Amino acid sequence: MLDFFDINVSIGRSRVPFPHSFSDIEGLRKSMESYGIKKAMVYHRAALEDDINLGNSLLLDELHGNDNLYPVWLVMPHHTGEFSKPGDLLMQMKDADVKAVRMFPYYKYHRFSIAKRNCYELFSALEDSRVPLFLELDTDFVDWDSIDDTCVRHPDLRLVLCGLDYGVDRNLYPILSLHKNVYLETYRYKTHYGIEEICLKFGAGRLVFGSGMPLFSGAAAVSMVNYAQISEKEKEMVACGNLESLLKEVRL
Repeated sequence: MLDFFDINVSIGRSRVPFPHSFSDIEGLRKSMESYGIKKAMVYHRAALEDDINLGNSLLLDELHGNDNLYPVWLVMPHHTGEFSKPGDLLMQMKDADVKAVRMFPYYKYHRFSIAKRNCYELFSALEDSRVPLFLELDTDFVDWDSIDDTCVRHPDLRLVLCGLDYGVDRNLYPILSLHKNVYLETYRYKTHYGIEEICLKFGAGRLVFGSGMPLFSGAAAVSMVNYAQISEKEKEMVACGNLESLLKEVRL
């Protein structure tokens, strides 16, 4: 039985209620137990939909005492004064024992470009500290040129592409081929034999497990890996091993 380590779970009430979804730690724990997910990296929806700093702070309070739940802070560029400068951010992360960050740059949420003028300092800080960046993308409007440019400028940035679904392979494969520190989160990547093809062409080391709970189904996410036609060793890498390796590299 695989020990799933989920990189994509949120808690907190959403502005738009999602029927049959949870918003608190108790609901998250029940869902994880039901689907066989042992550990999870969690962000707070208040950081996404309201105030990023308030949400990150609330997250630490709500996760306190839950040893299998790990905080993920949402981040954005600092230029407007809404968010910490990169150096200050890293110190705050060290103090709070936060080892990964997530970014929602697209129009629906935080509305900024990942171009050099906006994110160079932030990406450089994350690159130097080996902090994984979970980059949430709007799969219909992906700026592949900016992703490629980011990878060229920051070759040691641990970049996990999230939210990509079927139909992206013609743009995704060149990125994976050219940039060895780019990874793909699994939860929306429901391409027919997509996981199998990624493992065959680039290796199972390029995939990390995410569920997208509570908006998406943890059962479906787990099943995608359990029933993939890959080896047990590859399944273990996708389910937990690759993420654990990334977190061990963090140096704050």
